[in-house]
Amino acid sequence: MICYNEHIPGLLQTDDYAEAMIGACHVKVPEEELEQRLELRLKRQSLLTRKRLPLTLDVLLHESALYRLVGDAELMAAQLRHLDKFATLPNVSLRIHPYRAGLTWGILHGPFVILSFRPDSRGGSTEPSIVYREGAPSSDIYIEKPDEVDRYTELSAAIRAMALTETETRDLLRQVAKEYDHEH
Repeated sequence: MICYNEHIPGLLQTDDYAEAMIGACHVKVPEEELEQRLELRLKRQSLLTRKRLPLTLDVLLHESALYRLVGDAELMAAQLRHLDKFATLPNVSLRIHPYRAGLTWGILHGPFVILSFRPDSRGGSTEPSIVYREGAPSSDIYIEKPDEVDRYTELSAAIRAMALTETETRDLLRQVAKEYDHEH
């Protein structure tokens, strides 16, 4: 799975960050539904840490996600440390797309996820990759046409080419977390 986003993806969110994100919706979420959403989000995170066939996650995160305050400074510092921890997993790649890189291909493209599937247990063919665009522009869409999926694959490669290395990314996460520590 390749994910490009301007906020922390759900698979890498802390409880507090997830709760603040869900609570930021313009529609008030009933307490019971909020708890269910949080529980489901945390269960999905176990896909990254399970022993057998953990999910492979390649996250390209825009630098703005580090500075977009969700909750308060203490929550953000904890979230960035959580990201730093997940970035050490062998099946997770996290790279920051810095402001200074400008616009990829000179276009505004918004967040997207490319879902790729493993071969079946018999080594047979996989399902073709698809692109998921959350809330694009007013509802979620899935893109299945191979030429359009290829375009997003090329876009993710272009973003990756301009992104910080994994080491530089982890250094930046720790630096920004310290900045938040000084705010509270």
